Amino acid sequence: MTFTKGLSVSALLVAAGVANAAVTGVTWRVVDNTVGNPGGDSFAGAVWNSLNQYTFDLILQGDAGQRINGINMGDSNAPAATPYFISTNGTVFNHALGSNVRSAAFEPAFSALQYDTFVALGSTVPGPGISFAGGQNLNGPTLRATWFTTDNAVLDANGEMRIMRVTVGYANGFNPYTQGGFLGTLGVIGQTGVDASTIEIGLPGGALQTLTVGNAFEVPAPAATALMGLAGLAGLRRRR
Repeated sequence: MTFTKGLSVSALLVAAGVANAAVTGVTWRVVDNTVGNPGGDSFAGAVWNSLNQYTFDLILQGDAGQRINGINMGDSNAPAATPYFISTNGTVFNHALGSNVRSAAFEPAFSALQYDTFVALGSTVPGPGISFAGGQNLNGPTLRATWFTTDNAVLDANGEMRIMRVTVGYANGFNPYTQGGFLGTLGVIGQTGVDASTIEIGLPGGALQTLTVGNAFEVPAPAATALMGLAGLAGLRRRR
């Protein structure tokens, strides 16, 4: 279901409940995308095999049980008015039979579909119902979408929630880990060149928290991770 008018994005993200816990940050987690022979997919195998593909889950972190109303990653129809986004210099993989949310029912038949690029509010199937506000662009190089739920979506027992899966491809001979590849913010750990990728988290009780999304191809040192967590806390604000 897509919601495109009526309430503002901020109003949708703060729609219910009382905030009584915390979100501390966001991190990328590598997904082993060799499982299931995605290159043999009858619809997307040729596209998959044309580049070296790298898959990551974007994980929201905080207190177990913290309710999440939604994620503001911008509006592709009004990018200047909604400045949140995630950037990449890779080629974003979108399966021909996929969509902007997970297409779990078709994954057994199409081996690359599990590595499609999609947004989420958790990893369970079926998960909470997701609706969209504004325009969505998950094709890159600047990914934008805002999604929300009226269901009870909470961080799991480990204090985590998957909010996105992204697969990006690079040409043979290019190593994104050593040659300047980025998914997120190129510069959080010491490189420069692009604006910061940021997202806004909608929490119950009217709280909105802004987080910087680091580069999936950079592995932060423990001290840098701690600083990024503090930066996430500093971004917590209450909508008036």
